Order: sequence, then C-alpha cells, then structure tokens
Amino acid sequence: MDKMFKELAVSINIYIGTETELDPYEKNVSETLINPIPIKAIVTDLSNTKIQYAMPGIETEKSKEIIIKKIHKDMLLMSRKIYVDGDYYIGWKSNGRLQYRTEGNYIRAYIYIKKV
Repeated sequence: MDKMFKELAVSINIYIGTETELDPYEKNVSETLINPIPIKAIVTDLSNTKIQYAMPGIETEKSKEIIIKKIHKDMLLMSRKIYVDGDYYIGWKSNGRLQYRTEGNYIRAYIYIKKV
C-alpha cells in the first residue's frame, strides 16, 4: 500500500474551522475557517450506485473516496471543507460524526458535494 500511495497520491487541501452559534432560537451559525492545510491523498470517483450503497440518504451528483495516512486523522475529523480538483467537498457524517474506516496505516473516507 505504501508503494501505491507514493505513486497515486495527489495534493488536497483541508480547511479546518469552527462553528459559532449566533442565535440559539433560530439556529443561526457562523463558520470560521483557517488557512488550508495541504496533504497527500489517493482520490477516486464514486459511481452513483456506490454512493447510494455507501452513503444512504445522501443526494449528490459528485462524490469521491479519499485515502489518507493515519497521522492526518485528527485533521480529517476537524475538517469543514476539503478542496479536491477545483471543487469543495464535505465529509460524510452520520449522527453528527464523520464516517471513516481505518485500514492499517491509512484512513478511507467518503466526501461529497451537497445537492442544492
């Protein structure tokens, strides 16, 4: 896997940020992002059937799977946006928690663009 990661990895930018609740009654929030942090990742496109199977309930036109090194786990968990190939993606969350799988020294996660 290490050899494949060195050959196929591309640079992606992870934006870390925080949410501040402005009005608790109307649920208005303000998002603050810091400068992006570039890391290496293997990025692959997901087909529509894989999206329906892997991320139930998500309606999206564009989705990707990323594989990153395990040392970047905390950065992935704190991410608000992920910039890949000219588009901004968000991580797939279930019950407010980011869903990912650990595979040896690597982490596999699904990211997508929200359908408006």
